[in-house]
Amino acid sequence: MPKFNQLQTEIVPLVGGVNMVTPQILVKPGTCIFASNFEPDISGGYRRIKGIERFDGHKSPSTMDYRIVEGYIIEALQVGDRIVGTDSGAQAVVAAILGVDSLVLTDIQGTWIDDEAFLVGGIIYGYLDHVPPDSNASSRTEHALYKSLAADATRLAITSVPGSGSILGVKYWKGNVYAFRNSVDGLACNMFKSSISGWQQITFGKELQFDASTAEIKEGDVISGVTSLATAIVKRSLLRTGTWGSAGAGTLVLDLVVGTFVDNEILQVSAANKATANGTVTDITLQPNGKFEFDVINFYGSVDKERLYFCDGVNKAHEYDGDILVPIRTGVGTDNPKFIVGHKKQLIVSIESELIVSGIGQPYSFTALTGAAQIATGQTITGLKQQTGDTQVGALVVGTDKKIYMLYGNDVSDYILTVHSPEATCVPYTLQNIGFAHFWDVNGLTQLMASQAYGSFQSHILTQAVQPFIDQKKNKTIASCVSRANNLYKIFFTDGDGLNIQIMPNSNSTSPVVGDVMPFNYGNRIVNVADSVVDINGVERKFIGCTDGFVYEIDVGTSIDGDPLESFLILSFNSSRSPDARKNYKRCKLLFDAGSTANIAATYDLSFGTLESVYAAASYHEVLGASGYWDTATWDSLFYDSAFSQELTIDTPGNGSSIALIVSGSSNKDESFVIEICKLQYTLGRVIR
Repeated sequence: MPKFNQLQTEIVPLVGGVNMVTPQILVKPGTCIFASNFEPDISGGYRRIKGIERFDGHKSPSTMDYRIVEGYIIEALQVGDRIVGTDSGAQAVVAAILGVDSLVLTDIQGTWIDDEAFLVGGIIYGYLDHVPPDSNASSRTEHALYKSLAADATRLAITSVPGSGSILGVKYWKGNVYAFRNSVDGLACNMFKSSISGWQQITFGKELQFDASTAEIKEGDVISGVTSLATAIVKRSLLRTGTWGSAGAGTLVLDLVVGTFVDNEILQVSAANKATANGTVTDITLQPNGKFEFDVINFYGSVDKERLYFCDGVNKAHEYDGDILVPIRTGVGTDNPKFIVGHKKQLIVSIESELIVSGIGQPYSFTALTGAAQIATGQTITGLKQQTGDTQVGALVVGTDKKIYMLYGNDVSDYILTVHSPEATCVPYTLQNIGFAHFWDVNGLTQLMASQAYGSFQSHILTQAVQPFIDQKKNKTIASCVSRANNLYKIFFTDGDGLNIQIMPNSNSTSPVVGDVMPFNYGNRIVNVADSVVDINGVERKFIGCTDGFVYEIDVGTSIDGDPLESFLILSFNSSRSPDARKNYKRCKLLFDAGSTANIAATYDLSFGTLESVYAAASYHEVLGASGYWDTATWDSLFYDSAFSQELTIDTPGNGSSIALIVSGSSNKDESFVIEICKLQYTLGRVIR
């Protein structure tokens, strides 16, 4: 047995995430009573999350470097001004004005000449003595400050997606980010592509319906109307029903239309009759107020045939190849698919309670002749996702508002739709793959395999530890994505909150298990849509589209788009395996792994937050909040300035049966850091009677 008054040291790994349901006396040390903007690190410990920053294709604010430059300034400069060397033509952006003749520059392009004059808008504003080749702050603290200022200056050039209302869709594809937003008047939805100069609107083409075909019309053909003499180049030729040689009907997507085609006129290619116009040429447009779902599919095998398919619950499904937008008509009901997926070389969309399956290798055709099918579920479909795993290879998960289905088979000849989880519900836009499919049930995160065993009972919910938090978010779920680097399922709510839920391998089962669960918040940036991809360089990137009309890249930078990133941890009460023994607490030592800087504040609470505990800090009981966790000692501000793991000591004078450490921070400069271990030092006292 330890002796009284002998200094004890307890090493507490910080793992377990937030636990809001287990009684404090039973909870494992190292877990959290609550937290915000920390996430479980893949190697253990709690990581202060990275920031978010607006995105439109311009250079990323968080990647910008800086130079501190002396010179002679003639005219009044502004942060964000672009300066140009009169002789070299080199450029830079003003990130900060430090004094009468001292600047911080960023986005430096070209090679500046010493003592060179610089221009702003063609007017000489001053001279620069020398532009150093590298960043030149005198300390890590200054380095963090100037990096932040460089990011702020770069951020000024990044704009929202033109239009009105929320971002309705966001998707990274082939090196570009695509975004959808209602027009300024709200009467249409427009599509944009990111570029180095910002958002560029995609121009949609025109289309002409045809029927009574007698021969094939191919992409690249020039068609002409026999009656109107109008002409156009065929960019995409879609045969929906029949065959080209006998009563075929479909759509021609056109470019360079000259003249006006008329209804029922013969369409020719090189003076040969091909089909009959069924209507007149119309503009391809998107109606407003949808919410887009995407899949990248290659139906044709060739690398250059990969295309982007999407739907939004308002418009028809569409295909986009980077140049041509193609409306896809299923001919079913309202023809406004809400979810879309490529499966077994077939395009599958959902319209209300039905799965609509295209022909094999023919995403434009939805007729029985090409192997198309309609499969009814009887419930409103809320998500589609291909499944992985030994027994589910090739299966498609079909989430609905009442049950979870699995679609087995290869095509219409052997498709079987079976009920997988008869009492589990899938909230729309929450179906994601992490090993197995995971989805948000009305009570929290569910794993596909667990839902089969337990249905909608609480025992299948993987987020039970934060159930009180989830209960406050009923009907607020809006979007989801994954973070591959940390095995995280990310769920977003309409009030700005979210949850990071770690899914970890289970050595005792083929099914992964839930790890730590920790909340996050992006302030007034309310997410509507999200996308997570591995880009063309093999780097994982995550984008969100928000209600303010901006697209943001998340898990980058040091701030919430320039605003301070607020974070805190309230660790669970630790009684050091002796809850009835009084202890004299001396200090806590935190083991960090940080970047350039980490500013935190720390305090502590004693004896499970009761009012009986008395210790040296007189302010301990002065303020009573909603719970005992904030009846704390005076906050001790700490500054951490190191690139390597370091031990940080926090004095904790006081007597009590248990201790809970509270750590917080607010910064727009600090890089993400990990708190890995807490070393608790105390002496053991008498038993509490």
